[in-house]
Amino acid sequence: MNIAERAAKYKRQIASRYISVAADDITSNIIVTDSYGLSVKHDGHFYVLHYDGSKCQLINYSGKTVEDLPLLKEAEEMLKGKCKNALFAGELYLHKEGTRTRAFDMTANLQSNPADIRFAAFDVLSIDDEDTFLPLMERDAKLNELLPVGKNAHAVQNRFVESRTDIVAFYKEMVEEGGNEGIVVRSLNGPTYKIKPKITVDAVVLGYSEGEADRAGMLRALLVGLCIGPDEYLILTRVGGGYSEEQRTAVLKELQEKKVDTDYIEVSSSKVAFTMVEPCKIVEFSCLDVFNENSKGRINKMSLKYNNGAYSAQGKRAMISAVSPVFVRFRDDKQVNTDDVGITQVTRMISLDDNKAEAKDLPPSEILRREVFVKESKGMKMVRKFLLWKTNKESSGDFPAYVFHYTDFSPNRGDMLKKDIKVSDSKAQIEEIYDEGLAKNVKKGWNPV
Repeated sequence: MNIAERAAKYKRQIASRYISVAADDITSNIIVTDSYGLSVKHDGHFYVLHYDGSKCQLINYSGKTVEDLPLLKEAEEMLKGKCKNALFAGELYLHKEGTRTRAFDMTANLQSNPADIRFAAFDVLSIDDEDTFLPLMERDAKLNELLPVGKNAHAVQNRFVESRTDIVAFYKEMVEEGGNEGIVVRSLNGPTYKIKPKITVDAVVLGYSEGEADRAGMLRALLVGLCIGPDEYLILTRVGGGYSEEQRTAVLKELQEKKVDTDYIEVSSSKVAFTMVEPCKIVEFSCLDVFNENSKGRINKMSLKYNNGAYSAQGKRAMISAVSPVFVRFRDDKQVNTDDVGITQVTRMISLDDNKAEAKDLPPSEILRREVFVKESKGMKMVRKFLLWKTNKESSGDFPAYVFHYTDFSPNRGDMLKKDIKVSDSKAQIEEIYDEGLAKNVKKGWNPV
């Protein structure tokens, strides 16, 4: 396994599994153990530092290599004579005395101010060709022995405490008073936690899902996105928590009046397609954290163009996922544009490697079944249409294999046009859904067209 593969594996298995905890929940959501290692969270990029016995280099999970930073010479001097080779995991960040810097600041300064770039090692992966799995305190001692503080390549500085109230005090000192991004809590015999101030984002409401059974007639979740250009929106997340019962009823009723067509299907957690709506309502939500990659790699989400009352898919772009999004309020004081609900809300917190749509040549869909029924009553014609198709795009990971679409039009009803969409990756299941739709909605008096 090469160094880049080691970096990717570590990030998937360790670094990306940190548990995000709100500051208010420290004493309730962090497990009790004998000791905790507390450190400041550096806002930078994950890299591994490799020392081959003479030279050092930095490598990230995608294989990008950095070999010309001053900190690498310092690391070589520190490691010389201490080991034959070594591999460290850590954070590459920009240091400015008395000023908080962010990940994008580090990227911008890689060439212009390389002397200000630092590497903070928080784990040692191997020494002298032997993989290491050291307990917390032994790991801290080994890191400080190999990369002592005082240089631009250094061990993360842990403060060891014994209680969760000590964690609260450390957070107040380093974040609320010190202005740092957050803290990292490494428990002696348990998980690692990230504690940061809650993040708030203003986003455009793109769609909604409705509750079921006793929650029918109430909002289940909102599908929200960010404006990335004129009438173009990048899907961000689903916001399902934080509403009052009254809001769930009122918001659903309001959004049902704003339904629009779409050629892209986003499926809710209950496997029901979101009903898309006109992009005119803005919601503020909070979340514990955001991240731009998961165990499968970089996170990409669909970009949608809104034109002539309908959405069309434009391709996937780099995006983030939000941890535990919760509704805060609707923003009637803001407008749908790139200034008020734009992508910079994300990029000021975390870098996106690429924000260009990935064009794909996808095969056309194939209609499997289509039936239309008409019924006349009091001189008015009602229409019910059933459509089943195979997308032929399931291998892309962006589309389900099969889609069922039901349309019910009645001119003498308040809501004249009703639609229902269901998706499945099983042909047998989608055909069963289709047949159930026919049996339920086509009774006596309905004639096939």
